[in-house]
Amino acid sequence: MAYKDIITVAAVNFRPFWGRKQRNLERIIGYIEAAAKRGCDLVVLPETALTGYENQKDVPLADKMQVRDAELVPGPATDAVAAVTRRLGIYAAFGMVERDPEEYTKVYNVAVICGPEGFVGCYRKIHPANDESLWCAKGDEPLSFETPWGPMGVGICYDTYSFPELMRYYGALGARLYINCTALSGAISDTFDWKTCYYDSMVHQVVANDMFIVSSNMVGCDIQDEQFANLYGDPTVEKPAFFAGASAILGPAFGEKVHLYAGGVDCRESEMVMATLDLSTASRMIFNINPYSGSPDFRPKIYKKLAEKLLEDPYWQKYE
Repeated sequence: MAYKDIITVAAVNFRPFWGRKQRNLERIIGYIEAAAKRGCDLVVLPETALTGYENQKDVPLADKMQVRDAELVPGPATDAVAAVTRRLGIYAAFGMVERDPEEYTKVYNVAVICGPEGFVGCYRKIHPANDESLWCAKGDEPLSFETPWGPMGVGICYDTYSFPELMRYYGALGARLYINCTALSGAISDTFDWKTCYYDSMVHQVVANDMFIVSSNMVGCDIQDEQFANLYGDPTVEKPAFFAGASAILGPAFGEKVHLYAGGVDCRESEMVMATLDLSTASRMIFNINPYSGSPDFRPKIYKKLAEKLLEDPYWQKYE
């Protein structure tokens, strides 16, 4: 059966309220319902949309907000979202914190996929960033899921910007669209150029893999007090971040190598951006047979040898 090419997608600049799961869940569902009303087939929400992101650096692990508010997957939040996506016939991706079923304080930063069939799957972030490692265990499995538009792959934030292996893996499996749930700060400093880290890295991924990316980022300050915006909501969070928004839908095009179909770095408010895409533009050229050589340019056997060579080094043998 041939895959469909035409798909309408949405990415949400979403401000979660830190530690207020029910409040955030209602708004996640609200965006899914709004996307469905506007004809979307897929809507993407950010990393940790259910709970908020900020870490309490000096709080013991068992008392951290992420651990307190973690849920099993499937569980109450995924059941609620799955009921909505099943009713509306839409795919949705959103971030939350998953509790390990066997260890209370072991939690994962995950992206959950729900669709017309209900709960589809859960991707555990393989590469926790910076102080996420103070609360988040590392995942070790990719997530590719089947849709009428072909397989789609899932990554979270740091996975996307610094580890191109993941999107390339999905491309080799046949994916033409990649979902990026992210929580990226929009602070401008001498040490962090968020626009280059975020947008330029995704542009390169599109160039390298000839695939579309739907990226949803948090916006604003999740720790800010909802009732009085000049106050932060919890004193245990030091130097809260202001998240960039900049949710974006980008991919290959004809007139330019990479086209921004919706959103982008100037999209800095709470809103949903949408685009109708023609996935036939995603040629995934390096994975197809090069007519001049008779074989694909992508060479996984070579990369396997390189990885095995690295693992001969005692330094890399120590780490998973």
